[in-house]
Amino acid sequence: MIKKYILPLIISAIIIVNLSGCSNGILKKSTASIITSSMQNKESKSKDSTGADSNKQINSDIQEKNHNKSTPETNTDIKILKDTKKNEVSKKRKVIVIDAGHGGKATLEKEPIAPGSTVMKEKDVGGAAGVSTGTPEYVVNLNVAVKLKNYLSKAGYKVIMTRTSNNESLGNIARAEVGNKTNADLVIRIHADSFTDSSAKGASMLVPDGVGYSKDISSISKKYGRIILNTLVSRVGMKSKGIITRTDLTGFNWSKVPVILIEMGFLSNPDEDRLLSSDSYQDQIAQGLFKGIQKALLGAES
Repeated sequence: MIKKYILPLIISAIIIVNLSGCSNGILKKSTASIITSSMQNKESKSKDSTGADSNKQINSDIQEKNHNKSTPETNTDIKILKDTKKNEVSKKRKVIVIDAGHGGKATLEKEPIAPGSTVMKEKDVGGAAGVSTGTPEYVVNLNVAVKLKNYLSKAGYKVIMTRTSNNESLGNIARAEVGNKTNADLVIRIHADSFTDSSAKGASMLVPDGVGYSKDISSISKKYGRIILNTLVSRVGMKSKGIITRTDLTGFNWSKVPVILIEMGFLSNPDEDRLLSSDSYQDQIAQGLFKGIQKALLGAES
């Protein structure tokens, strides 16, 4: 309000002085006082405004400083979290090929037993059958393979099956190529055993012995095979027949990636035949193999 009326008051005072010819000191003093008061009010407002702006700037600087101080810690935490998740994913995304042995149709066409070999062997002789139940081996093999796939997939592994039905039949070179082309971390071949002596029982693990392509992966295959077999027999409570090295298996000799073959028990043994044909026992085997695979692969990383 003072600012609004100050100029008219000054002008009025000057006019009065001039009209009256008055040199009255009181009037001059009054005019000067009004002018001084106006200037002081203006200066005071300017100081208040400047002080408020300064306070705002100081608060802003403090906030920015605090923000900049916490940002590196926040970024570090985010990086650690991302790296942790990346490591978890990299472990879980290992590639496992499950090869359910045999198929619904025997393929007696022959193929080389090893790269460059002149020795020929049938692609698929058909497999065994349960002495008591009559269940074909290829049915038991696929049932366990599917259950194992489910456990591995839920744990985050990438799982590839060489066959998904009992109508499929393929040679052992073709089975080995599935693992080679996908650069699998492990190929596990699922089989059941048979013998002329019906008392024979227990699980065994077959591993390659360095023929053909398997020269580079026979050692790691044996290591994996031993861990997986020990885990399986311990969890299921079956008899172990140990590790058996083989030079005459086409699927081994053509493999460029770690490969093992589990013989889950004897279909020629009446008791084991009945067990192997039951859904619950097949699930126990699948769980045992799953735990063994996890232990073997994670142990190899550490």
